[in-house]
Amino acid sequence: MPNKFASTISVYNKYASQFVQHFENKLETKELDEFIALLPKNGKVLDAGCGSARDSAYMISKGYSAQGIDLSEGLLAEAKKIHPEVPTQLMSLTEISFPATYFDGIWCKAALLHLDRKEIPRVLKDFRKILKPNGILFIQTKLGQGEGTQAVPFNHKLTRMFTFFTIDELSDLVTSAGFELTKSYAFNGRSRSAQMQDQDWVVVFARKNK
Repeated sequence: MPNKFASTISVYNKYASQFVQHFENKLETKELDEFIALLPKNGKVLDAGCGSARDSAYMISKGYSAQGIDLSEGLLAEAKKIHPEVPTQLMSLTEISFPATYFDGIWCKAALLHLDRKEIPRVLKDFRKILKPNGILFIQTKLGQGEGTQAVPFNHKLTRMFTFFTIDELSDLVTSAGFELTKSYAFNGRSRSAQMQDQDWVVVFARKNK
């Protein structure tokens, strides 16, 4: 991982319990329900950048087989406490080590934003490799241009580093990696719920071409 993101992982590790307390009760199911509806019954899902495994736990509760990976040991430790039913492991998105055609779907929410932009094409190609034919890819990341820091919601003295993407840029990256883009859009978190941040997000749904 580039050094400019190392401090962000350190923040997650040091304040893991606070991050979990802040985000655990903010489960959004709009995209989750749409994503799992595209999967085969009992489909196998990789939650890429799972954090507290909140979303994986939801998928498991709906009858799907989900497992999570994350680069924060602190967040994974919290995940094991609150969602012990979710298998998780320490793994970077830049060092995916699952077999080819292993998953029916990849759920990647708020994770690519902690990678260097130049790493994204290789990560997406690795995603494609481990997906089965017609496998489903979901990505949600912060909308914008360039990169920069933002304050942590529960402690404005702390910051995290982000890479931002426009809809066109993310769509182009996904299609260039060999996916068929099925849907892309942007939304503001506050439009979903008053308890959500005033943050713009970009969403992409895609399918692995045979």
